[in-house]
Amino acid sequence: MNQKDAQSTLDTILLEETEKIMKKAEERGIIIRLMGAIAFRCHCPKYSSFHELMDRKLTDIDLASYTSESSQVDRLLRDLGYVTQSYVQVAMSTLGRSIYWRQDNKQVKVDIFWDELKMNHTIDFRGRLELDKPTIPLSEMLQEKLQIVKLNWKDIKDTVMLLMEHDIIEQNKGLETIDLTPIKKRASKDWGYYYTFTTNIKKIQEKLSEIEVLSNAERSVVQEKLSKILDAIEREPKSIGWKMRAKIGPKKRWYNEVE
Repeated sequence: MNQKDAQSTLDTILLEETEKIMKKAEERGIIIRLMGAIAFRCHCPKYSSFHELMDRKLTDIDLASYTSESSQVDRLLRDLGYVTQSYVQVAMSTLGRSIYWRQDNKQVKVDIFWDELKMNHTIDFRGRLELDKPTIPLSEMLQEKLQIVKLNWKDIKDTVMLLMEHDIIEQNKGLETIDLTPIKKRASKDWGYYYTFTTNIKKIQEKLSEIEVLSNAERSVVQEKLSKILDAIEREPKSIGWKMRAKIGPKKRWYNEVE
């Protein structure tokens, strides 16, 4: 089997496993939501083909849940043939994560984030996971990508697909729109988050011309939405703490280092 066929097979397995996990969680009333590439593909059905066109590979199943659900999630995954190791759980505990993999196929990995995403910037899920399903809310999906200090092509591709599919609003009016309220409020108080977020928006704007599968009209749509996000963040009044930290700027590290 060549590399392309192997990846296609893995993609199919991961999507099938995701469907099993989410269906069983729904049956048991467990609060668990999709993150990562599979979440973007799931919540962007109109433009999901962009993943294949942009050669966006699936690698694992990323999930978000609450620590209060952890025992039920553990039981669910074990019932579906997943295992973990105590040393892995200890290593991941400081990051608020758990990792499982299929006992009969170690390529199939499940990465669970409890209560928050602890990466370059922490994104708190508490009180938010109930707002949408089967994925985390669209606002958190956007933040999941734009909080990454070293943004790479796979993150750019996911962000572009999300913006192609969904409108931007500054006050939540429904599940299929990206609510900027939590983003601009956080950015107005946390200069480091603001700096990473706005830097990444500008980077994506610069890189759009390199995504050949986009038409000029599609690039214009994404550019317009990125500009709208940037404008909303800049217009939000900044806190005193933000202004003081802004004077120091990037000379001092403004993000969490993640291995």
